[in-house]
Amino acid sequence: MGNPSWINVFALVDYRSSSDTLYRVEEGLIPLETFDEINSGDPVVLSSFLNAYRGEDLSLLVIWNHGDWWRGESQKQVKGVAYDFVNLDFFTIKEIKSVLRDSPVTVLGFDACLMGTFEILWELKDCARYVVVSSKEAPGNGWDYSVLRYSKDLSSLLSNIVKRYGEIYGTEYSLSVWDTSKLDEIMLWLDRVAQYMIENNLSPWEFEVERRTAGGSTTELVELGSFAKSLQNSSDVVLREYGEGLYSAIVSARVYGTPDNYTDLTIYLPQNMKNPEYWDDFVALSDFTSESSWDDLIEHWRDKN
Repeated sequence: MGNPSWINVFALVDYRSSSDTLYRVEEGLIPLETFDEINSGDPVVLSSFLNAYRGEDLSLLVIWNHGDWWRGESQKQVKGVAYDFVNLDFFTIKEIKSVLRDSPVTVLGFDACLMGTFEILWELKDCARYVVVSSKEAPGNGWDYSVLRYSKDLSSLLSNIVKRYGEIYGTEYSLSVWDTSKLDEIMLWLDRVAQYMIENNLSPWEFEVERRTAGGSTTELVELGSFAKSLQNSSDVVLREYGEGLYSAIVSARVYGTPDNYTDLTIYLPQNMKNPEYWDDFVALSDFTSESSWDDLIEHWRDKN
């Protein structure tokens, strides 16, 4: 069975040991063009691909391969997303934003690990109407793209991507669709929390949070929903109100998700507040750090130690 009439699928595949190939995907893979070697971490390549093959009314861009949140944004770490092992290059969030900001897509998906951070969503909020990401590690087989063949419209496609992901991988893994038009509400409540904590000299490290792990190691990311729930249990009436507002905003912005009872959104909260790891990468997120008070809160406690 081929694709429905409203969907055309093109895939640019960068192989390590054979010719890189552009395919049209129908009942099988139809090679359209081969290349000696492309740099799949080069934003110029991404821009050229989109200019040639994006849809006029609806467009879904999925970026594959290894993901490592925004770590590598300052270029001091050999990390990012869509790592090209031949050219030793990768996309930073800033590079993706430079390609999409003036010509946004309908849906931006990352079939990659750990890309579901609030900082990434905020940086890319003007680049897509919806962003599909996981805050956890992603299984090697990734999404089930066969859902393209039986989805009748965009809403059912997004729902089917998430539903099928949950059916295959269970509750150990997560995937969510985020409505970027609702991210402002999350930022509103997050800023209220950060500003209140600064004004009252309260430490976010004092609250119980679920810290994200990757490769068996603990990361600098915490689950934002668990932080919001912890605030709701605070003895401080203001923090309880802000925690409720933050949690409700997260739930509202998550259009579809698996597991259902999980918020699947992380944020940077370094384990060592005196010497925060990946600080240079964090402050390189220009939109988030200029428009949020969260970095000010971390800086506030960094200066105290």
